[in-house]
Amino acid sequence: MKRIIFILHIVLLFIGCKDLFVREDDELSFVKTPNTSDKIRLDGYYWWHSESKYKRVGVNVFYQDGVAFSFGLSESTEVFENELLMGNLTFNSKLHWGLYYVKEDSLFRNGFGVIAGTHYISETFSKYLIVNDTTILFKETKFSDGSISTHNNTLHFKQFSLKPDSTAFIIK
Repeated sequence: MKRIIFILHIVLLFIGCKDLFVREDDELSFVKTPNTSDKIRLDGYYWWHSESKYKRVGVNVFYQDGVAFSFGLSESTEVFENELLMGNLTFNSKLHWGLYYVKEDSLFRNGFGVIAGTHYISETFSKYLIVNDTTILFKETKFSDGSISTHNNTLHFKQFSLKPDSTAFIIK
């Protein structure tokens, strides 16, 4: 009898912890919808640099099919382009991919991110303000646990023809 109770506790423990593990079948809340807006450019990528002590450079790519790709770098946009040209970048992490849509002068992105101070992967909802087709302001990210990360990053457009393939998008 004690063995059955012990096994039942172990089973319940694993069931309760299932959300702590990354699953390939995670689904986003947004529905993949083609972008019909002319508010942003799709013939390149948007880049930004952080004002933090890490001086990180990030890249955001938006596709006509409603897919978004984000990649954080440590040096410059040239590193991103060179690594892409040499085939050294991998695109199989769901943390890089997401969905987006444009509504009036705002861009909304749905993806996955790591909650600060944890190793827990959470669904994210980010808001951007579109200044013009070459400048976007990254304002905030909300996590599924209710936490909010505010940003003040300006994304600048850079034309670039070789972008990661959006069909590599691995999230349902």
